[in-house]
Amino acid sequence: MDKLNQVKPKISFLLGSGFSIPEGIPGVRQLNTRLSKIDESEIVIHSSQNAGFLNGQPDPNRFSNADERKFVQEFLEFYNSEVLSEGEEFHYETFYDFYSGYIYISENSDQIESFCNRFNAIYDSDSPYKIDTYNRLISFNRTFNQLVASQLHKLRYHESVSYLNYYPYDSFVGFIRQILLTHDIKLHSLNHDLFFDFLGQRHADLWQHYCDGYQIEGSPFYGEVYRNISRDPQISINKRDYIKLSQFNGKFDKPLSFFKLHGSVVNTILSTPEPNSQRVRIKAEYGVQMYYMEVYDELTKSHRFERLWDQVDPDFLSGTTNKTRFYKRDPYYINILEHFKQNLESSEKLIVIGYGFQDPGINEFIENNFLSKGKKMIVIDPFLPKTSLIEKYGAVHVPKGVTELSYEEYCDLISKT
Repeated sequence: MDKLNQVKPKISFLLGSGFSIPEGIPGVRQLNTRLSKIDESEIVIHSSQNAGFLNGQPDPNRFSNADERKFVQEFLEFYNSEVLSEGEEFHYETFYDFYSGYIYISENSDQIESFCNRFNAIYDSDSPYKIDTYNRLISFNRTFNQLVASQLHKLRYHESVSYLNYYPYDSFVGFIRQILLTHDIKLHSLNHDLFFDFLGQRHADLWQHYCDGYQIEGSPFYGEVYRNISRDPQISINKRDYIKLSQFNGKFDKPLSFFKLHGSVVNTILSTPEPNSQRVRIKAEYGVQMYYMEVYDELTKSHRFERLWDQVDPDFLSGTTNKTRFYKRDPYYINILEHFKQNLESSEKLIVIGYGFQDPGINEFIENNFLSKGKKMIVIDPFLPKTSLIEKYGAVHVPKGVTELSYEEYCDLISKT
């Protein structure tokens, strides 16, 4: 057979939050600490519905959305004091399940509606516009998602730079580079952060092999940005630009294919124009304020920009139970998880890094489509994850973190297992 037409064997990877911790991205414990208690004075919620932590800078309008900020603070206080059992610690994924259950199937309605009634009696009593419990939680969810995303994001991941090395991940990158010579790599992540997205697109040894299902070529979507182009600090020359945005097209056609199973802090959902409106996913870019779609007007026989509505908060999944709702109902996640299934079935090995096996849905995919077929799983984690899958299927546990293995140790994992 012609070597150019030979199909390379496949290796799958699964990355959890432990993969990004050496990069300075907070892990679950740090997120739980930061998100368990939020004072309303720490956050801003703009009239555009964009929210974030202030981090010391002043809020230009403290009167705007004051009740929404207070709701964030007091809803968390209520959950910690009235919902959690004595001695039970806050976990943001469990918290997601608690309130999203109300949004989708009216779970925990007695507790949540009782709290909202008490809250509205104080902060909504004089307003002619009453906000019901459902809409309170929809607004809260939008804000909370953005606050979570802000903790997982680094602005430098938007920089157009390249790297020849990336300490302390050089051994891992060298390992990926080496097995790309002989294998196709299907790399899956449960993380919302942009670290591997950044590494895959910016590292000199990876970018030419990398794809993630998004493509800028052929995309009709644009973002509006304003920037100061003056080189004189005494003069401000503001310019409005339109930048083209990558659209999800579902093509994973390169040797290093990257699948984000739970979404991302930059995934944004747009609604295209009527009469055939669709929900599409694009990658947001830093500084984008408005979104547009280039359309061809049959009446005028010319192209024009159509303003689009965006979901505002980023598209990612949280909450152990909440995630499973989207696994079976959202076409985007159904598509991504079908790729995960097929990749597991066709891979020789599965290398798991920094994942604690706390997602029953993901564990089921691993067991049914890989482990039960007699294939070998390698788990890289400083601590032994609490799962029966490792012992049941004789998986190899490497008690080190992703940056603690040498290049030689990584290569030995493939050759000796």
